Amino acid sequence: MQVATTSYKCPSCGAGIHYKPALKKFKCDFCLSEYNEQDLINQSKTLDDIHHSHGHEEDFKDEVLNVYNCKSCGAEVVTDETTTSTFCYYCHNPVIISQRLTGEFLPNKIIPFRIDKERAKETFLNWVGRKKFVPADFTSSSQLEKMTGIYLPYWLVDYEADVDYLGEGRTLRVWRTGNMEYTETKQFEIVRKGKIDINNISELAFTKISKDLLNGIGPYEINEAIPFSKPYLSGFFAEQYDVDKENIEPSLKEEASRYNNYLIDESIQGYNNVRSIKKDVNIDVKEWNYTLLPAWILTYIYKGKTYIFAVNGQNGRAYGELPLSKKRMSGAFSAIFAVTFIILLIGGILIW
Repeated sequence: MQVATTSYKCPSCGAGIHYKPALKKFKCDFCLSEYNEQDLINQSKTLDDIHHSHGHEEDFKDEVLNVYNCKSCGAEVVTDETTTSTFCYYCHNPVIISQRLTGEFLPNKIIPFRIDKERAKETFLNWVGRKKFVPADFTSSSQLEKMTGIYLPYWLVDYEADVDYLGEGRTLRVWRTGNMEYTETKQFEIVRKGKIDINNISELAFTKISKDLLNGIGPYEINEAIPFSKPYLSGFFAEQYDVDKENIEPSLKEEASRYNNYLIDESIQGYNNVRSIKKDVNIDVKEWNYTLLPAWILTYIYKGKTYIFAVNGQNGRAYGELPLSKKRMSGAFSAIFAVTFIILLIGGILIW
């Protein structure tokens, strides 16, 4: 069964074209031409018009499909059911599975990659360089080439909190005059009433990668998110969400409630003690945004266990777990033992 796909081509030579974070443009690796987002959108619309005018429009059904046809070489490639952007395994051209970017699975926002693959590799090597006893091939060229740029799905929600707070604050002042000690107590009524905007509370909406790993490279600067545009997926992998917002909303609302309480507490300062009398807070959703956030992911299997390293594709923060090579550890300890033994032996000879 055929799946709707999109491949962005270089308008000059027709080769596959990728988004280049360092340039903030799309560049053809074949003829070196550079284009902006609107150039590719215009080209795509022109090709769609030609395609439809020749009666080639397909009637695609709303169902999960795992097979697509590469528009560059015609090869049939199998993908995971949540993948929305990938590469053809045969001709290596980037392919966007546009049928999976419609309706409820069409993202609202995206943060384009700002960190390119070379910088992500450099970040990884610097990180590994501070560690000891990693396997020798962990930083090999073949291993580094496995580093993959991927857009991961997040739910972002904006809340509005309607606050009606009443409390009592007291201040104490104590002083001495001669043999007498005096205490002055002042009592204040604390009123906090109004609306608080709590924006961009986020949560990973994908179960196939560790949430702890991605929390380690956060937070993202969400204010830099832009309206979603398909060309930014070209040259990267992308996944669609597999956690519905209804399932994730309770934890997001709880986080918004904690932040709201923090803001109220921060506004009540300068008292020796505070007693809350009334605290009515209503938190309502203003807006949901299905958003794609960029990350570089590197996986490594050692002794049957998978280790994952990640780099934030926006700001370069890195986090991961490293395997330990027992062979290297035992070699290091043997060397330390040998050196220590020689020192003790020489010391013993000198003493005698």
